[in-house]
Amino acid sequence: RNTQKIVAKEITDVVSEVKKLSKTAKEGDKSSDLSELINATKSMKFIVKKLRGLKRKMEDGQKTALKYVNRCKARIEHLKQVSKCARVRNLAESGKFSNGGRAKTDSSCSKSASSSDSVLLLAKDNKVTVKSLDAMIVGHLMREGCMKSAAKITRDAKITDLVDSEVFQSAQKVIYGFRNRDCKPALSWCGANRSRLRRSRCINLETELRVQQFIEMLKENKAKDALQHARKHFKSSLDSHLKTILHAMGAIAFLPISKGSLPKRYGYLFEEAKWSNLEQMFRSVLFKINGLSPQSTLSLRLQAGLEALKTPHCVDVKSEREMKVDVSAMAAAATMDSMSSLYSTTTRCNTDHLKVAAVQTALASGLRSSECPVCAKGMYKLAENLSTSHRTQSCIVCRMCGEVMDENNPPLALPNGNVYSHKALTRNIKQNNGKILDPSTGEIFSFSDTKPVFIL
Repeated sequence: RNTQKIVAKEITDVVSEVKKLSKTAKEGDKSSDLSELINATKSMKFIVKKLRGLKRKMEDGQKTALKYVNRCKARIEHLKQVSKCARVRNLAESGKFSNGGRAKTDSSCSKSASSSDSVLLLAKDNKVTVKSLDAMIVGHLMREGCMKSAAKITRDAKITDLVDSEVFQSAQKVIYGFRNRDCKPALSWCGANRSRLRRSRCINLETELRVQQFIEMLKENKAKDALQHARKHFKSSLDSHLKTILHAMGAIAFLPISKGSLPKRYGYLFEEAKWSNLEQMFRSVLFKINGLSPQSTLSLRLQAGLEALKTPHCVDVKSEREMKVDVSAMAAAATMDSMSSLYSTTTRCNTDHLKVAAVQTALASGLRSSECPVCAKGMYKLAENLSTSHRTQSCIVCRMCGEVMDENNPPLALPNGNVYSHKALTRNIKQNNGKILDPSTGEIFSFSDTKPVFIL
């Protein structure tokens, strides 16, 4: 679209110059006036220069368009391979796929033997799945600003057509500008994408940047420059940002700006958190105009899996020291609430005691390495706001070894009431000279003290 606009403008200039030259040739006498010949020569040179520039721009536009067309083709082909491999795996698991990749019963998948063999080979090697995973990792790294790591994976995995490197490379300059307290890269980006911002109704970003520039001038006590800046850039934004602009203009009365000298209604404009807010606003606008989701594909896939595994008992496993502090604080709060029962309801006290019990349970389970993906370090933040999975049938997992307790690994109860699996206790005995050391309480028992547990 940008190329089309540039070409239309260049053609308009060339056509107007040709018309002007033609008009001059008709009106004047070619042999009588030397100046007209000189002007005509200059016009011809100008037209040739314009046409050469137009040719170069059209070639560049064609290369850009061809690059994006090839990228779309590569992504469509990749999606086709993912779909084929998924079908082949499903057929293989159901026993319908055999004899070098030919389906026994599904006629829709019984094509030529060579293509089936190649698809089956891809499915077995997991090349397509690895390619998709690499693309997701690269996308996540670019969102986090790890451009060098993302570029290396892109080169090694040969997935240039599956990632949007240009989008994040241009955005990285703007983000660096925000972190260096500079709005100029962001304003340049807004100028280059003004039509897209207008179509997506994201024009607020440029206004916020202009206000921030005004605030930075006030911080440096440049009142005259700030007023000139306001006269030039604030007129078109009065309807949408009147309150913010009024607060910014009102702050001039408090110059020179010093810490604590501004009232709250003006002070929020001078906080350092304003730069973080601008960065977040820019990210949301960037994703919107490029059709990207606010979260990376990797995060969304992880959340889909975590939601299927999350239970009401999943908690954020902290360090043992932090957990003990939490237990002590919550237990003290619950005790205070129970002592002042005249002023607090029974429900609240019960809730606080349940919270203490939940944290104590997490502390006990934290004494071993948790194998729950939701409770793993760094993962619970992704699953924190997700709903718990709906389960019609429960399975019991040993908190010592993380394996399911069933008829092959029966649960055994210790005299103190704690229940662990047979495999876990067997390993515990080997590590503790024939005795069972309860990791939750530190008590020691013999294996003969255990009793089998039957769950109906």
